[in-house]
Amino acid sequence: MQIVVKRLLLVLSLSACAASCAGNGEGLDQNGQPISAGGGKGGPITADFQSIQDNVFTPICSKCHIGASAPEGLQLDSTHSYNLLVGVPSNEQSNLLRVKPGDPDNSYMVHKIEGLPRIAGGQMPLGEAPLTQATIDAIRQWITNGASNSTATAQDFAMQTSAPLDRSALIKPPARIVVTFTQDLDTSLINDDTVSLEKFTEDSIALRIPAVAALSTDNFAVLMITPRKALDAGDYRVILRGTDGGALANLQGRTLGANVTIKFSVEPAP
Repeated sequence: MQIVVKRLLLVLSLSACAASCAGNGEGLDQNGQPISAGGGKGGPITADFQSIQDNVFTPICSKCHIGASAPEGLQLDSTHSYNLLVGVPSNEQSNLLRVKPGDPDNSYMVHKIEGLPRIAGGQMPLGEAPLTQATIDAIRQWITNGASNSTATAQDFAMQTSAPLDRSALIKPPARIVVTFTQDLDTSLINDDTVSLEKFTEDSIALRIPAVAALSTDNFAVLMITPRKALDAGDYRVILRGTDGGALANLQGRTLGANVTIKFSVEPAP
């Protein structure tokens, strides 16, 4: 019964997302140029992340790519977009990063906005006028320049978001669990004691699932947990050790201060 309810809620969420992206052209003017969130033009887009966020991701992409219903778990609001793009493998083509710093030709996001052959699904933004060549050129130049985060501000060290989100119900098993943080992590502290993936049995006993945990080589604020074999249907949790000796910490040795648990379920195949 619980699985049926979860499935219904997920279908309703996806339906709402599809309705909001039905091709009404919101977010782009008649020439396909980005419109700012306030309703006016955002001005000429430049090759820096702040400009791309303000002119593309926020007014156009985040209408669908936000919250629990974000396609492929890719949230493109200003809080989450950078760490879910840069250095993170695409769920649709896992051999490519969504954004590979210095290499726009091998960045899957570029493939999607250019509508290249062999992409999965449609060109982005889905159902709307394609981005102008000037906008695409600015995004490509930002990636060529190293895909730095011009919006970064000083924040306390904390977990930022995860894909899947906590308490998500998934129709298909994730190839990996992505957890992002507000600051870079100390890679030497990532091990089987600080990061674990578990599955609950029917008796609510948590059994450890073999997985590999590692930081993205292109973004040290992104932790990726990859199961050694595909996850089957059931209830799972990720536990991040955030306190006591040897806990996850940033490069200055500041820990999360508390353990973090992310729960999600994978529904049976239809």
